[in-house]
Order: sequence, then C-alpha cells, then structure tokens
Amino acid sequence: MTTAVPLRAVGRVSRVTGLVIGIGWTLLLPLGAIGAGAEPVELVQCSTVAWLLPGVLLAARAPLIGVSIDGSTLKVVSWWRTYQIECDLIEEILVCYYSGYLNNWADEDILGRHVKMLGVESGDRERYFPATAMTNAAAKTVLPEIARAVGVPLSHEN
Repeated sequence: MTTAVPLRAVGRVSRVTGLVIGIGWTLLLPLGAIGAGAEPVELVQCSTVAWLLPGVLLAARAPLIGVSIDGSTLKVVSWWRTYQIECDLIEEILVCYYSGYLNNWADEDILGRHVKMLGVESGDRERYFPATAMTNAAAKTVLPEIARAVGVPLSHEN
C-alpha cells in the first residue's frame, strides 16, 4: 500500500524553519566573528566549530522531516527520531492546530490557527507530531489522502 500522495507538503513549515535557522546560524556566526576582527584561521578552532555544529546539524536534518507510507507502515520523521506506526493499529488520522517549539506549545495563537500538524489515534492513545507542521492548504489536500491511504477516518481536532 504505497501511496502516490505528494507528502512533501507535510512538515514543510518545519523544514523551511530548520533550514533558515540552520543555514543562518552557520553563515552568520563566522561572518560576525570576521566582522569583529577575528582572523580567518581562528574560525577553525574547536570552540568555533562547536558553535557551528548546531546550525549544521539543524540544516542537515531539516530536509529529512516528513511523512511516508511504506507498505503497511506510516513513517513520521521528526527532529529527534523516526516513528513507525503500523497502519493496522491506526484508528484515526487527526488534524490539529500546530502546538510546538515555534509557538511555545500554545494552540490559541496566530501560528496555531494558520498552521496544522498531523496526529494519530491508535488504541486509547493520541500522538501528535509537531514536526509535521504544514499550512492549512496543505492540510486540506494531503491529510485526507493519508487517511484514505491508511484506510481510516480523518478527524479535525480543533
């Protein structure tokens, strides 16, 4: 049950945010150091490389974030880990307001109203994936296709 759904829309907000922050961090730190009078050779010291590492890791992980359906498994790639959920165990796909790091886990702000995220109900447990942040338009297009591919109903939480 592999789907041809354009799943790249899922997590687009997270990917763009991660790339912008990661690349900005990686580029602005050395430029700021040089602008403050540091010699270029000083930029390869351990402390400088340690400051650059978070930006590089963020920019490297951002393009991997998203959702795919491989066989009978729904795979959600997040910032810190990859979740694999058997489609047979999924009872419902949930559409939720975004609530995560970008808006300090609030769901009543402007970002929460204009950005959605994927949730999954399986058994008596609901799981939400903030890394799947997407625009309202993407949520209206892609999430019904994911629910159809998994064979479960789609529910709008908020």
